[in-house]
Order: sequence, then C-alpha cells, then structure tokens
Amino acid sequence: MPHPAHALDAQEQSTLVTAAAAAPSVLNTQPWSFTAGPRGIDVHADPGRAPAATASAARDVHLSCGAAVFNARVALARLGRGARTEVLPEAGDPLLVARVTVADEPPDPELEALYHCVGRRRTNRYPFRPQAVPAGLMLLLYDAAAWEGATLRALDEEPEYQRVLTLIRKAAWTEDERAREDRAALLGAWSGPPVLPVENLGPVPRGLSDGPAVRDLADGLDLPGRGTAAFEQHPTLAVLETADDDPVSWVAGGQALERVLLEATGRGVAASFANQPLEDAELREDVSSSAAHFGHPQMVLRLGYPLTVPPAAPRRPEAEVLRGVEP
Repeated sequence: MPHPAHALDAQEQSTLVTAAAAAPSVLNTQPWSFTAGPRGIDVHADPGRAPAATASAARDVHLSCGAAVFNARVALARLGRGARTEVLPEAGDPLLVARVTVADEPPDPELEALYHCVGRRRTNRYPFRPQAVPAGLMLLLYDAAAWEGATLRALDEEPEYQRVLTLIRKAAWTEDERAREDRAALLGAWSGPPVLPVENLGPVPRGLSDGPAVRDLADGLDLPGRGTAAFEQHPTLAVLETADDDPVSWVAGGQALERVLLEATGRGVAASFANQPLEDAELREDVSSSAAHFGHPQMVLRLGYPLTVPPAAPRRPEAEVLRGVEP
C-alpha cells in the first residue's frame, strides 16, 4: 500500500526520534526506546533503566516517556504535520506507552512554536537569582499544564510552601543507604560514561542550615570539580498533579510537565526537581494533603531565573534508542 502524501521520510523520522530523546527523565536514565516509521513514532518504556531503589520507579518511567511523547508531538508540528496520540494503545503490550502518528489535519501552531525550546531546555541544578517567577508567568505555566490534563499548583501561600519545603528536606534526611548507593552507581557509570557528568550536577549547596530545595544528586560523593555555592533562600516551588494515579495519568503528567518546561524555557525560566518526598508513599500523601487538593502529586518543581546555564545532559545515541524502523 503506498504511503499517503504526508508520510514521513527517513530524515523526518530521525527528527522525531531526536526530539523525543531530548526529553527530561529521572536521573537522565532515558528509560525509553522508539520505533519510527512513515506514519510516526511509537514510544516504548524501558523499565530496566529506571533506578531500582525507589517505590516510584514505574511512575517515573511513565512520566519520562510522557515527556518524550510531548516532544514528538512538537517535532511533528514543526514538520508541518498534525498529530494523533494514543496512550497505551495495545492492551497486550504494557511497555508500548504511546503511539504518535501523522494526522490528516493542520499542525498545532502552539506546539510548533515550542520546537526551538526542545534543545535549549535544561534541568538546572545551579543557584537561581533571588527573584520569584511573576504570578502572570505562573498563570501561563498553569494553563500549559491544564492543556495536557494536569494541574500546576504554585506554592504561593507561606504555610503550604513551608510545609512542602519541610517534606523535601525530611525526605532528603531520611533517604535510605541503598537509594544512595544505587544513585552513586548510576552517577559513576552505566555501561559507559556517567549518566550525569559533574557539569550537570551543579555545585554542592552551602549556606542554608536546613538545606535548599535543590536536590543534590551526588550527596555524600566526593566528585572533583563540583565546587560549592549558596542557593536562593526562597525559590519558586510548584506541584504538578493529576486527577488520577495510573499509567495513563502518569503519561499525561509527563506531557504536561514537558509543556510547562518548554514554555518556561522560552521565557528564560529554568527548572529542577525536588521529588524526594514523592518517592516515599507516606510523604507523597503529605504533599497531596498539603495542597488542599484531591489530585495526585507527580512532580515538585523548583523554578527560577538562572545564574548559570549548564550544558545539555548527554543523550544515548540514536542507534541505541531506536528499536526499529517500520517500512
């Protein structure tokens, strides 16, 4: 059967894969693989690449894959194609997270406008400027999350803010030794170069007795070249929530997360994550109740204006993530 006129050629398929693979993921583990073809791209989960120490591993994989799905949609729009997205399209294959295919409709101009941010987005673990993200911009980010079926709840009320900040610190203090060892192994090497080089880890936090909101992924490790730095005392914090808490919701949450991050990137706002309390079932419930909201927290974001822009985190080569090419 001949392919329709809007079918993707090999270069366009590569563009989809590259954009999808640029998505954020837990510890930069990139727990996905892709099948590309003239009709679009399939995003598969690779749970073997998730850190095994946390109870949130399955959720983290689906959130990461959801972010990759959103980038594929953005790339299709940039290629002048409409997109149709099916989440968990085959009941017999739970690792097939989503199928993004060319649709016979005009591309979404709002998605196309985000394409230039895909390669510029960074997870920034460096100090931010001591100024809050304006309320008007937070409202725009709220709308970005809502467009994908999620809620971005800014922690702008002081009691709620301090409660979640306390939970972040509590989770950091109580993290078990196995989790630290597993993370150290990932940072040290994963069948090749480290998944997060020193330049992407940011400096060792100093100057705040209770600990900052930024997550020190190399806490306790002596890594040459990191240095130390004082972090902002009152970063902008927000919780990304979904109404339900299942794989479909996690994928939606990942798409909402990436839409928020790309919108923020385009406006000069950087982000990192403070998900420590979400990796503990009890603390995650506390994060949810603190928001006076019936949603399920999927991500805790630290947002701000960067002083330093880190390099892009390394990505697995296309030959490694490309599972196959459909004829």
